[in-house]
Amino acid sequence: MRVRNKADAWIALVLTTGAITLVAAVVEGAHARLTMLALLGAAAVLTELMQVPSDESSLDPLDAHAFSFSSGVQIATVLLLGPWAGALVAAGGVLAADGVRGWPFRRIAYNASVFAIASVVGGLVYELLGGVPGVVGLPGDLGAIAVLATTMFAVNSLLVTAVVAFLAGLPFLALEREKLRSELSAVIGEAGLGLALAVLAVKEPWAILALVPLVFAVFQAHERLATLRRETARALEAFANVVDERDPSTYRHSERVAEHVARLGQALGLSGSQVGRLRWAGRLHDLGKIAVDSAVLQRPNELSSTEWLAVRRHPRLSARLLRRFRFAAAEARAIEYHHERFDGKGYYGIETSALPLAAHFLIVADSYDAMVSDRPYRRGLSQEAALAELERNAGTQFHPAVAKAFSALQRGIDPRTVLTVAERSELRRMSPLHATALLDKLLARARDPQLVAIAAVVAGLFAVAATVWPAAVAAAALAVGALAVNAADRRRGRRLAGELTAFARSAAGPETVFATIAGRLAEAFEVRWAGLVSWEESELEGALELEWSSGAWAAPGETALTSWLVREADTAGELLLAPRGGVGRESAHCALPLRTADSLGAYFVVAFGQDLPRHVKLALAAAADEIAAALASHRGTDTAVSPLLAVVS
Repeated sequence: MRVRNKADAWIALVLTTGAITLVAAVVEGAHARLTMLALLGAAAVLTELMQVPSDESSLDPLDAHAFSFSSGVQIATVLLLGPWAGALVAAGGVLAADGVRGWPFRRIAYNASVFAIASVVGGLVYELLGGVPGVVGLPGDLGAIAVLATTMFAVNSLLVTAVVAFLAGLPFLALEREKLRSELSAVIGEAGLGLALAVLAVKEPWAILALVPLVFAVFQAHERLATLRRETARALEAFANVVDERDPSTYRHSERVAEHVARLGQALGLSGSQVGRLRWAGRLHDLGKIAVDSAVLQRPNELSSTEWLAVRRHPRLSARLLRRFRFAAAEARAIEYHHERFDGKGYYGIETSALPLAAHFLIVADSYDAMVSDRPYRRGLSQEAALAELERNAGTQFHPAVAKAFSALQRGIDPRTVLTVAERSELRRMSPLHATALLDKLLARARDPQLVAIAAVVAGLFAVAATVWPAAVAAAALAVGALAVNAADRRRGRRLAGELTAFARSAAGPETVFATIAGRLAEAFEVRWAGLVSWEESELEGALELEWSSGAWAAPGETALTSWLVREADTAGELLLAPRGGVGRESAHCALPLRTADSLGAYFVVAFGQDLPRHVKLALAAAADEIAAALASHRGTDTAVSPLLAVVS
């Protein structure tokens, strides 16, 4: 009740502020040019109607956000007619379009108030920065226009996120971060559209007609993309249903697991995208069972070793299938580990520290549904008996906090009331995209000399167009330097590739070739460990056959290596790359697929202390065929030899 009262008070405050803003806008906006105001108002209504609607039932989190061009028209109105006219156009577009859709009046009024307040605040800030409505001077006004767009988005986002946080009882900051991450690119595009509209309206109004087919084409493309995402999601759901229906005893199992983990995520206050990813993971966690004979799935007695291996393989196959889909890839690792245990004694023996938190949600929900469901070899347990089993095995089979929260939810208790502050904090740390990860990606791109050269050329051309000659000269110097670095990398890569190829073609045996190549890479870079992993594609299994180490560095676990290779084997590119923590906690890794006769027979895996230099990547890719041919003869040559042959420098 207290949460609802807060939400009602907040909504009343925003509605009152919006009403006052619109009254002031009517008074202040009376001086605006009526023709321009009417045209922009019509554009606002049309762009509000040209909206790709949200689909909160979709398993793809991106479908939870609507898309339209209306903010671009609102920005253009502020630039042309000022903040008060902008408020009239923004609110009018919402009232007309949402009224046609038949939305509840309270929701329409709130949205109209939000847009009106955002337009006025953004417009006043724009004027404070020296912007003059009706006069768009470029490039001088670009900074003020950027602040205008940022302010409007910030106000809109804060007001919308606040009401969602109050109504749903979710953490405000987490929701705000999610909204920023999901909508920032669209906001930048809408700001560009608003600027284009304003410039054309000032310089040549009839030229605006040229934007109409462009906007419509972008709208259609986005609508088709959203439709494609949703159709893909529905197809995967249908695939999951087929898997469930192959075994009558598990009919609708994945659907129930998805509902369990989604409800738990919502009850713990996770963001919408986090809950969406959990639902995806639960819905699709058993896709790999499509490769298991249905007779094996339904067998009431003990499985043979071969049958058990087929069942044991299905989590990895599920992860392999889902890694190909962007909206499911983030949870592929959790899906692969949904038969692990908190004490590390699961299917693959994964240590607790290596298990993603989402996997623990799946482990608990999957186990609970299995316990309460009838199977050919036993009757299902009662709800209370199953929950007691979860609690009895918390800390061994199950994550203690997840088991505690899940049990409370099933008994109708708010799980947040039974968890400690530390446990609640732990269970909310599920977002796959952290600021540090984003920064790492940006830094990695900034180190690519080709991208730096292209960016410098583009920046230099803009500087020339703006007649800012010092900036143009600096950009040219940066481009030349980046191209020189790129050429040097290629030369070093060709030289190293030549050496590796020569080693591979030598008459030495595979073990000697392997050790020589690993040692040469260590001279060129900080290589800590290297290994040759033989690979059985049909079994999704690998075995470490040869290894080389530098100093006291140990090999990563075979299970961790195999899991990584299973997930990434279909990734486009000549090298598989894993950052620190992806395979081993202290090292980053790369794997070079070694193919012979169009079949994947092994991986040459290298652990290193920092990002792999570009010239080493180029060299490994160039010498891959020769390395594969030299090392392929090692596989199966001597079955009496131990599968792990240590070659230490």
